[in-house]
Amino acid sequence: MDKLSTTTTKADDSQCPGDNTSRPSSSDCSSASPFMDSNSLTVEDAYARMSDTPPKDQGCRMIHNRATLLICLVISLFGETLAPFVVLAPIFQSQVPAKECSDVANCTEETLCSWNWETNKHRTIVTEFNLQCNEFYRALASAVFFLPGMAVGLILAGFLSDRLGRRVTNVSLMLISAVFSLALSFSTTFHMYLSFQALLGVTLGGTMVTRVVWMLEFVHDDSRAYASAISAQFYCLGTALVPLADYLLQDWRYLHYIIAAYALIGGIVLMWVPESPHWLIANHKTEQLRSTLQRMVNFNRQDINVQELRMRDVPKHKESGNLCLVFSNLRTVLLLAGVTFLWVQTSFLYYSFIHMVGELNGTIHWNIAIMALLEGPCLLLTGVITTRFGRRSTLLGLFLVVIATSTGSLFNVPFSPHWDLRRILSLLGSKAGSGPMWFVVYIITIEVLPTSVRSIGMSTCSMAARFGAAAPSFLISATTRVHPNFHYLLYITLSCIGIGVTWLLRETKGQGLRETLGEVAKGQSIHRSRRDSSEGAFQKIEIYNDV
Repeated sequence: MDKLSTTTTKADDSQCPGDNTSRPSSSDCSSASPFMDSNSLTVEDAYARMSDTPPKDQGCRMIHNRATLLICLVISLFGETLAPFVVLAPIFQSQVPAKECSDVANCTEETLCSWNWETNKHRTIVTEFNLQCNEFYRALASAVFFLPGMAVGLILAGFLSDRLGRRVTNVSLMLISAVFSLALSFSTTFHMYLSFQALLGVTLGGTMVTRVVWMLEFVHDDSRAYASAISAQFYCLGTALVPLADYLLQDWRYLHYIIAAYALIGGIVLMWVPESPHWLIANHKTEQLRSTLQRMVNFNRQDINVQELRMRDVPKHKESGNLCLVFSNLRTVLLLAGVTFLWVQTSFLYYSFIHMVGELNGTIHWNIAIMALLEGPCLLLTGVITTRFGRRSTLLGLFLVVIATSTGSLFNVPFSPHWDLRRILSLLGSKAGSGPMWFVVYIITIEVLPTSVRSIGMSTCSMAARFGAAAPSFLISATTRVHPNFHYLLYITLSCIGIGVTWLLRETKGQGLRETLGEVAKGQSIHRSRRDSSEGAFQKIEIYNDV
């Protein structure tokens, strides 16, 4: 019997009036969805049959589905590993070399600011464009000039991803970014450098969110947290490789040679990754959907005829990429407001703790590398906890970790000239608290937003989070003038508010991705098919209204 095209019904099934399809006797016929019957299949349902795992191994369903595993690894390898190079490269490129007197006989404050470039082997934009002391603000500005371009790129990539598709958007922008990165490496003036830095933010920076959406839409809901954890390891690996590459190459241009080459290779390889099945079904591209699923089935070496697959019928809509339609319903407005607040708050808490950890003894190369290596295991553990206990419970626990570390930081105990209790707790709050928050908030946002506006919605949240990332340096400086520990009280207050917002969100564990805003507005949740452990049969899919 064809596993994909057939569902097994229970003995006590009954028919709804005027409907030729059978439904469980416990379901309410009046609340049945007009665009889905009990015998139609969701995308997650197809993923479940591809993996064909026993009940005890459902949490590792992605490992048994070799097509999904390969897709996740490829997108992570050529996307997540590259992202830190683009984000962190401006920080290393704007480093100011050690001050030396150009006139040793008359060493004054003025001559101390006149560089002797011949003794500085590490080439940065400061040395490249001869930025003197009164022009240091340019070097600092270049480190953040990437962000405005990224803000524009997030909205552009999010809109194009929902409108044109995940694959064409991410591949096109990655190939274009290779051209911009190579052009940036040949910059002859400082303004030319800033221009290409902004364009690089628009292209490659804009795909940092849409690329994750593309990857996770290939993953069954049982394995979504595991897939995110594996993908995050590649990001941590890239973060650790950036300072190593800068230390060994000693030239800012070589970093962009690496980015250009890697983006070009990645764009070519990602051409072979298929379009997201969720985007295809939401945009009524049935034949392409069947072709994609058949390719995955063939790669898994399964004897399944996808042409006989009866997929759910998504109602016609014109909302792809139109985030304004979110504001037409109170439920969707509150939902978007809640997840946006979590993004801004998580960004603020993360970079606040990073601000404290940044005072650790050691060079910037060593500090960033060691922090990246510490964050990887924390994210793996968070993936296991999220899968076991759910998204909402995990996020509530992480808020409690931040509250505990912030409360402990109110009472500082020095251990050495470079280490004290506050600094240790800041490291713990960053890597075991606010860092994994990003991980959970990403998953929650993907699962609560429908496919039609998922990319533009997440991109908007990410753009709003940039304000949270920029606020800590100013707020910490302002609040410490009032009281040295006032900012820790602010962290505690924000975490308490975050607990309230998280409590109001519904749990998304075990629920399939919704395709349209209509499903979100009506509070409809799609539950995946589950394997009946006693009879070894697949139960039918049900749609019900959240209470």
